[in-house]
Amino acid sequence: MYLSEKVTSIIRRAISNLNQIIDTDIEIEVPRIKDFGDFSTNVAMKLAKKLHQPPMDIARSIVEELQQAKPIILKAEAVKPGFVNLWISPNEITNVIHQILSEAEEYGRVNVGNGKRVLVEFVSANPTGPLHIGHCRNAVVGDSIARILKFAGFNVEREYYFNDAGAQMQNLGKSLRARYLQLLGKDEPIPEDGYYGEYLVDIARALVAEKKDSLLHSNDIDFFTAFATKHILDSIKTDLADLKVEFDHWVSESWFHRQGKVDEVIDELKRRNMAYEKDGALWLKTTQFGDEKDRVLVKSNGEKTYLAPDIAYHKNKYERHYDQLINVFGGDHHGYIPRLKAAIQALGYDPQKLRCLVIQMVTLKKGEETMRFSKRKGGFITIREMLDELGSDVVRFFFLMRTIDSQLVFDWELAKDTSIDNPVYYVQYAYARSCSLFKKAQEEKINLNLSGISQANVNLLTLPEEQSIIKHLALFPDVVRRAAEVLEPQFITAYLRVLTSAFHNYFTAGTKNPEYRIVLPDNPELTYARLALVRALQIVIRNAMSLISVSTPEKM
Repeated sequence: MYLSEKVTSIIRRAISNLNQIIDTDIEIEVPRIKDFGDFSTNVAMKLAKKLHQPPMDIARSIVEELQQAKPIILKAEAVKPGFVNLWISPNEITNVIHQILSEAEEYGRVNVGNGKRVLVEFVSANPTGPLHIGHCRNAVVGDSIARILKFAGFNVEREYYFNDAGAQMQNLGKSLRARYLQLLGKDEPIPEDGYYGEYLVDIARALVAEKKDSLLHSNDIDFFTAFATKHILDSIKTDLADLKVEFDHWVSESWFHRQGKVDEVIDELKRRNMAYEKDGALWLKTTQFGDEKDRVLVKSNGEKTYLAPDIAYHKNKYERHYDQLINVFGGDHHGYIPRLKAAIQALGYDPQKLRCLVIQMVTLKKGEETMRFSKRKGGFITIREMLDELGSDVVRFFFLMRTIDSQLVFDWELAKDTSIDNPVYYVQYAYARSCSLFKKAQEEKINLNLSGISQANVNLLTLPEEQSIIKHLALFPDVVRRAAEVLEPQFITAYLRVLTSAFHNYFTAGTKNPEYRIVLPDNPELTYARLALVRALQIVIRNAMSLISVSTPEKM
């Protein structure tokens, strides 16, 4: 069992002994001030509202129970406004290093999921243009959530659902036809509701190269639509692969139409008396399940709304028998969730199985300029532009530095900065520094055999900076657990920044004070202990960075 699990288990048991509710999430952290203990928790403040008691009263009661938790808990105290500070047995703390060295890439893995099957649907952008910066945040968050869930014991699958049917796709085909004719010297305007981006010019060039002028008089819009869709989907898949985003399934809306699944689900809703006709249109009774108004399934002209195939798609998801469904939506989908869940209930499914995350919008800051995006008008920064100029590591890390329910300002100039002022380079530089220490040890002729490090006397690590690093290493499994439970990858980037800050402080101290030097040729026993700490740090940085798919270069 991890030290963080032991501590949270003891706290949970202390709460249980008070005959109080125990379903509150327990968070532990390393206090910034050493006098406040090895770990601290705000659980008393979380319980105060539920128990209608002052947080200090709850904290004192918890402390009384914790006094019985020896030898792990040496001391506990309650401090205003309701924190519980804990002092842990030194052996428990230093043993964390040996546990990390032993478990290596498995360290931090927790079994929150217990093998449950989860489907994560994310990005799902329509194939009407390249993915832009807004889609990028969705892609990075969704992919990182899937990675974290897998590390936390879930059986995870990833899915991309794209709408390749309806009026928007017809407009795409008409727009490509116009661009094609323009390249052939014809004065053909782009439709008012069409797509104006330069990417369609590139696709039109490919079409001219393949078909020459054979389509000069063609009005087969479906052909133009299919040609554009294929090229756009291919570019989307390439961009996502270069962003290190993976999918198990690619599902198209048109498949549900071709297979009659949309008509089937509409008929089922009618049989369940969940749909009715009014003013020539077919309406779904979403107000029966808490939506603010009923929603149209089929318009009076016979055209199906976006909701109809989406209901068929989600019915298909439920029929695949996942334990949990996760949809990662953009910020403009917030109002869509109630009607979708209402539709699920109308079909007799459990809406609690579907968890919808809404990722807030992205604003791009370039110097003093801020940019807004419009795929239809062609004004946006694409994922490809970001990858070419910034690289995958920077793009991914930057999109994970804020909680998903917070708007994100993407600072382009900071992202381009290659110094340690750039947060991702700050973390990567810590890893590179750690690698340099082993190179230094080799230069000093120190025998770096595996047993020497794995059997190091880590009880020699008594410096405050060393203890701080170990305590933060001990928290990694708890960070993984919390990130998986609340589906928040930002926990990982925040943790990495704090952990590597502690190491940078330790490393810098060694350049100024001989007592803090990590490689000491005249003291191999202490050197082994400190290198064991550094090796443990490397393992945790690698494991954490793998959850967000950011690299750990050995040189910078």
